Amino acid sequence: LRILFALLTVFCIVTNCTTIDEETTTTTTADGDVAATLKKEAMESFELLRKAVESEAGGYVHPSLGLLIPAPCGADRGLGVTTVQGAEDINDNNDVVLRIPLSYQMTRSLSLDTLTPLIPSHVLKMAPLDELDDAALLVLLLAHERGLGPESKFEAYIRSLPKEGGCGWWNTVMSMTNQRRATPPLTATTPYPNLVSRNELLQAVQYVSHVSKGMASDYASYLSQTNWPIEWRKDSSLAISWSLCIVSSRGTAANHLSTSRNGNQRSIRNYRTATRLVPLMDLVNHNANAGGFIELTGDEENDENNKEKDEANQKNNVGTFIVRSIWKNGTKRELSSGTELFVNYNIPDFDAFEWFLSLGFIPPEVIDEYDDKRGKRG
Repeated sequence: LRILFALLTVFCIVTNCTTIDEETTTTTTADGDVAATLKKEAMESFELLRKAVESEAGGYVHPSLGLLIPAPCGADRGLGVTTVQGAEDINDNNDVVLRIPLSYQMTRSLSLDTLTPLIPSHVLKMAPLDELDDAALLVLLLAHERGLGPESKFEAYIRSLPKEGGCGWWNTVMSMTNQRRATPPLTATTPYPNLVSRNELLQAVQYVSHVSKGMASDYASYLSQTNWPIEWRKDSSLAISWSLCIVSSRGTAANHLSTSRNGNQRSIRNYRTATRLVPLMDLVNHNANAGGFIELTGDEENDENNKEKDEANQKNNVGTFIVRSIWKNGTKRELSSGTELFVNYNIPDFDAFEWFLSLGFIPPEVIDEYDDKRGKRG
């Protein structure tokens, strides 16, 4: 199966950027009130998340950035210029608009440090945490942190996350759970009926259910559940499924950090791919023509021509992720009021099914490629 943990360890991140069906945007007055309330809550959550990031050493969110609901690209929400305050210098800060320090990222080491003391030694002997891959550890950490509620360092981040998963298999899993169905509904693949195999989706859903129940059986009883929804406390596999979907759609490929320390920063001994959750950065929508996420490695200081040299020197923060307002070719992208910020998720090897399964949407360039091939075959 080309699914799940293989997908979780590559360059996958954030929110959907798809066209919204006009029929689904037609609301009654009551629906409009609900939408307005949800929008207000999302805005408030974003401001709390901004403060959380900026409270960390080296954390930075450009003052003119905020949530765009809906996003100009067609997604439910996106990140962009929402206020004229500071907008005039958004293109003058060496193009940097976001800086998320390692101290406010969910990582493998943080997962192990947090979870290991919670789990009895006899359980760890049977199901060792350190044998799990990064994505699986993040799934457990995220579920635990959500259970902590206000006591979690990541409360602001968790409040910003969707209550319903954004990956392609989520609605199908929830439908099967709620209705105790043996197979997913036919509507599960209606957004892309020619690109998403129903059989493959069914296999993915069955595997998700198997993984969620297995992880819940091994570890869920030792995680904090105080602030889980009632349904999750009754069936902990639902908590794992939600967390799995979040990590699948928002996990960021990063450099593998060693456990040794060099001053106040971690060093990178090799460039093995790791997976992390990087709060707030995962609100930026995908555009194939935009620049990508940039992780500081510490090598920038030795390269006079590296644009990130100043960032590395100023913050001395290996593992920090930054986002610049640039195009894919490195040229500056001017931003003004109402403009949406984009990044390239940089997963060129994903086909349509993998995009849909992990991130819940299929980008235009993949659809265009499919149409081109289909036309040539015709």
